[in-house]
Amino acid sequence: MSWLVEVLQSYPELALFLTLAIGYAIGKIQIGSFKIGTVPGVLVTGVLVGQLGITVDNTVKAVFFLLFLFALGYNAGPQFFKGLKKEGIPQMIFAVIVCVIGLISAILVGKLMGFNAGQAGGLAAGALTQSSVIGVAQDAISKMDISNQKQMMDFVPVGYAVTYIFGTLGCTFILTTFGPKILGVDLEKECLELDQQAKESFEDEFVSSHASDVLYRMYKVNDEYAGKTVSEIEAQLSQKNIRCFIVKIKRDNQVFKANTSTLIHTNDCLAIAFKEKDVQHIKFLDLGEEIYDHQLVNFRTESLDVCVKNQAIIGRSIQEIQDNDLTRGVIISKLKRAGEEVAYTLETKLDKHDVLTLAGPVDDVEGLVSRIGKPVRQSDETDMTFVGLGILFGGLIGVPSLMIGKIGITLSTSGGALIMGLIFGYLHSRRPTIGRIPSGATWFLSNVGLAAFVAVVGINAGPGFVDGLQSSGLSFFLAGMMVTAISTFSGIFLGKYVFKFSAPVILGATAGALTTTAAVGGLCEKAKSNAPVLGYTIPYTVGNILLTVWGSLIVMFFS
Repeated sequence: MSWLVEVLQSYPELALFLTLAIGYAIGKIQIGSFKIGTVPGVLVTGVLVGQLGITVDNTVKAVFFLLFLFALGYNAGPQFFKGLKKEGIPQMIFAVIVCVIGLISAILVGKLMGFNAGQAGGLAAGALTQSSVIGVAQDAISKMDISNQKQMMDFVPVGYAVTYIFGTLGCTFILTTFGPKILGVDLEKECLELDQQAKESFEDEFVSSHASDVLYRMYKVNDEYAGKTVSEIEAQLSQKNIRCFIVKIKRDNQVFKANTSTLIHTNDCLAIAFKEKDVQHIKFLDLGEEIYDHQLVNFRTESLDVCVKNQAIIGRSIQEIQDNDLTRGVIISKLKRAGEEVAYTLETKLDKHDVLTLAGPVDDVEGLVSRIGKPVRQSDETDMTFVGLGILFGGLIGVPSLMIGKIGITLSTSGGALIMGLIFGYLHSRRPTIGRIPSGATWFLSNVGLAAFVAVVGINAGPGFVDGLQSSGLSFFLAGMMVTAISTFSGIFLGKYVFKFSAPVILGATAGALTTTAAVGGLCEKAKSNAPVLGYTIPYTVGNILLTVWGSLIVMFFS
């Protein structure tokens, strides 16, 4: 054992990975509906490992934290800027007010308890369940000219660890138990009504949409089709505006590409392409026997996203493009706009940077790309130039300080990285050919980035953590209860009397503004519906941004 301790002290990077391994395992432990979570698990593990006298360079902490914040902004950017549109503004304003109430309550309770800047930062991080506050608050404290700087920084994770449990469980309990009573509703019934409205809205939007995946079926044709051309059979199979193609023909064990003038012979086998949603409009019944023939279907197809950039395409309708630009066998299956799939009709006109999904034989699809724009190919490769410049620019805008008296208020490199992540994430949604970060990479940057940061915090704070917990544990817990309760109840009353949202939206929006994912999970479980999520997404995005920024503001008030 002494050998292992010596190794960990000599190679602190190994201590970091040990902390992550154990912390993630602890984070998976679930007690009833409460899951310990990665961040608390890693923090506690880091504190224990830190008792061995191990120190990890703070640069490691800073790097992982910047990666986490940039990824957080990158993921939230499209949703955040979408929320700026008219329909999202009320929820955004609601979230801003709840976050401000959370900040004020943390400041007032902290002052009442006589907390210093580190304790107040930890209180805000745990009671408002925003782990990123730890890093922002510690960063702000590191710039203060004080003698007990290290001790004050160590108090941040202590406060977080003590207040986080009630911050999560308390918020969930208040919203699921007191929330429906205060709002005077049967939550399950309310959610059922909202689900029905959402279903009807979705059906109204997509019932006339031409968006659909592409299917391929094979038939051995009846004798009555012998002597007819491919174009005649295609016209006979489908109604007007339904794209249905004979893409391959098998004759005498030879497979070849069909064209409109090809004559069909007796015993020919056909591979037919069409949209899944059009199957009810295609008259297969008298075509012949449906078969499966590996040789016939063994041709390469692809479904490729293409970003619209060609000026000749922009402003034209889907119908025009299908009639004049697409080759045989190629079908427009989906349309994405600003990063989201949208319903479309044949009359929908294309905007610059829309993304069309073209489906069909590989050669035909690839031959069309240059006529429409640029391909957006799926890849596991991360655009690290994009990531590196984003974090660099974010750090640069975060460095300058605004002096208020003798106190310098700065966005900080971490706050700058978050804001630039928002901008760059939105930029990617509008320009999908640049700045791609695969979902696996964003998970690593955000999840492991935060966990590694917290692990370093825990390891370096280990020796002072126990002393801080002994001296302030009870006061932290009581203070956390007050801040969580004030913020949560304020959200409920604010939604009821000021914004007049529906009950599921009020409860979901409050959980979102306080970034308490467990709470929205509890609401959905209680309501037997996902309706509370309707109010969760936009406030959650706003909450992640504002509560992170609060980390530096709260330190200012206790300087």
